[in-house]
Amino acid sequence: MSAELIAKKYAKVLLDIDGEKELKANLLALKALGQSLSQPDIAKTVESPLIPNSKKFELFIKPLEKKLGKNLYKLLELMSQKGRLDIVPVLADILSSELKRRENRYQGVVEADKKLSKSEIKKLQDVLKKYSGAEISLNQIDDKSDGLKVKVDELGLELNYSKAKLKSELLEFIQKAL
Repeated sequence: MSAELIAKKYAKVLLDIDGEKELKANLLALKALGQSLSQPDIAKTVESPLIPNSKKFELFIKPLEKKLGKNLYKLLELMSQKGRLDIVPVLADILSSELKRRENRYQGVVEADKKLSKSEIKKLQDVLKKYSGAEISLNQIDDKSDGLKVKVDELGLELNYSKAKLKSELLEFIQKAL
């Protein structure tokens, strides 16, 4: 079974038993723990079949007992027993996307050939909100393209406007008209 499917099952448990406030705290803890467990030296230890799962639990989870919520601690204990500590980063990603879905808030990226003003970005956000029904926060990155591209990966949304594409479509339309 893939790591993502397994992580979804663990995420479902947390989503079912914890409230919104606890979920946000758990997400922060899981992201921090996931970053730590993703470090090359630590990842080798977590994935090593030579080290017993109980020892991995004592090394990585037990010291965090007072800092983690009760449900998250028990879940991590279970994950450790099952040898699943390596999927903590995946679990954090799934929990993050589910919380965003529940709050109906997403992050997107605007790629443009020139710097857009805050009011232009705000207008784009308003149009996207009207279109998708979700609150979308956009960040601009510099791009050398000849147009505008808006991507919101979590919604599978991508809008693209380029001068070259417009020119080719206009030529195609004129050719069909003739």
